[in-house]
Amino acid sequence: MAKSDTHGLGDSSHGRVFPSLESTHGHQVLYVCGDESSRRDFVRTFGESEIYASPVRTAGEALAELKHHPFAAVVVDYDLPEMNGVDVLHTARNMQPDAVRIMIADEDHVRKAVMAVNQVGLFRFLVKPWTSSDLREAVQDAVQQFCTTHENRMLKVQLGAKCSELSGLAKRLERDVQSRTSNLLLGLVGALDLRDTETQWHSRRVALYAHRLAEELGLKGDALLTVERGALLHDVGKIGVPDTILHKPGKLTEDEWTIMRRHSEHGFRILQDIDFLGDARRLVHEHHERWDGTGYPQGTAGRKICAGARVFAIIDTYDAMTSDRPYRKAEPHEKAIEEIARMSGAQFDPEMVSAWMCIPKEHFKVMRTFAGEPDALSVETLPD
Repeated sequence: MAKSDTHGLGDSSHGRVFPSLESTHGHQVLYVCGDESSRRDFVRTFGESEIYASPVRTAGEALAELKHHPFAAVVVDYDLPEMNGVDVLHTARNMQPDAVRIMIADEDHVRKAVMAVNQVGLFRFLVKPWTSSDLREAVQDAVQQFCTTHENRMLKVQLGAKCSELSGLAKRLERDVQSRTSNLLLGLVGALDLRDTETQWHSRRVALYAHRLAEELGLKGDALLTVERGALLHDVGKIGVPDTILHKPGKLTEDEWTIMRRHSEHGFRILQDIDFLGDARRLVHEHHERWDGTGYPQGTAGRKICAGARVFAIIDTYDAMTSDRPYRKAEPHEKAIEEIARMSGAQFDPEMVSAWMCIPKEHFKVMRTFAGEPDALSVETLPD
């Protein structure tokens, strides 16, 4: 029989009717023991505390309680009528993993019980006959352990929810930034269109074409956005070209061509202090370079030319050939494709030309129409 240092509560072996586990008034503890006097002593020990004792006699009763009620701790006597306490605790761990497990055994069963500690994840072990003070301390520690585990889990859930909320906020802010950035860039391009009316919507079209070819080549994410923005801004340096040259109706002289060719370097300098356009700036600088090294401004050749500029070289030629000019009519799609194929390996990257040839003719019609609707064009959201 257990030794008790508390006042008796009569012969009752039943604990108080306990609240749910979520109650702030106390915690439920299941006690499984075949000895009636021990069950009464267990109830006495926690009679005036905020720990609600639920004593049962058999393993079957214990499993029924575990099935229908949540517990902060499970205290089991090793010697039970139907099965030993280790088996009960093993089942309890499967049914309520968070419930902290305590075992009580007499000296004859200590060795077997200790060997079972790792099997059931035992929190504390008590040797019979237990005292009320020892039991109270063990159960209170178990309840505290349960509370800590439960609170940590709740904190993780709350943290996860907060992280999800912050992630959603970050995405919304990113979309807002991207939208504002697109509007800024499109406004800048609109200003260029006012200066160079001969090539109206050219920058918008090549942004769409560049997006499509870059996708065909497998570019994604930031790399794709860089090509789009670089293509959209490729002629930003023409702001530095005098109107007398930019709007000259006839052929340019050699000196005038020298000035005109500087627009790629002007654009590079204009964008140099805009950090988020750092990679796009290379396309602006190199968009007139050629695969064979005969382009300008630096005569860079092959793969030393950035991928965006190699993409742009193809789509710029295509747009120039398939657009009307004051001095000529637009060429048909087929002739432009034929010319691009002819210049593969000289003016253009052969691998990119092959990818360009895979794009259906119908896509170009859709993109050309779409580019003429300024309110519909978004640099990072282009039509399929």
